[in-house]
Amino acid sequence: MSRLTDLLTPRLPAGFSIPEPLDRAWSWMEQQGWVVDGPNGYFVTPYAGTRQLGVVFSAQESLSGWFEPGDPCYDQLVPIAQVSGDGSTGAVWIDGDRARFVVLGSDGETFLLADSAVDFLRLVAIGHRELTSWELEEEPEDDEAVEAHAAFRTWVETELGAEVPATWTVADPDPFEEWVGRMQAER
Repeated sequence: MSRLTDLLTPRLPAGFSIPEPLDRAWSWMEQQGWVVDGPNGYFVTPYAGTRQLGVVFSAQESLSGWFEPGDPCYDQLVPIAQVSGDGSTGAVWIDGDRARFVVLGSDGETFLLADSAVDFLRLVAIGHRELTSWELEEEPEDDEAVEAHAAFRTWVETELGAEVPATWTVADPDPFEEWVGRMQAER
């Protein structure tokens, strides 16, 4: 089990565990030494170095500003990552018996990233510097970020047997956006 999973486990809703492919990926990243462990927390990345060139996984993310403990849907979201430099949060959405991957944006946008852990890891491996809805359907423009993800891309394809595409298709209509709207209306 990865150290990141160990750190997240006490915060997980009852009956939920980190999807196995995600934990395997985090373990691999930790084995590569792609970790920052300091006074601001424990962070794992799918690339080497300390510059933010893509998703940054951590146990310190929160749902603050979106949902608070006690909200009816609070236990259906598990924040796991920073997905852009503006503070947008990547989270696992527990949608019935499915673990889906979503964004809660810093400017109020919400969107579905992937329907499974393997698909989420395929998306991360593309090498986008930021996971924003307007960039996903295009090939990444930042060659440095794409190159930084090369080893992770190879790991996803080899270890998970999953092809990493050049671009990503965004859900339309977006079920997560609809769900968030309903949950906020119930508050």
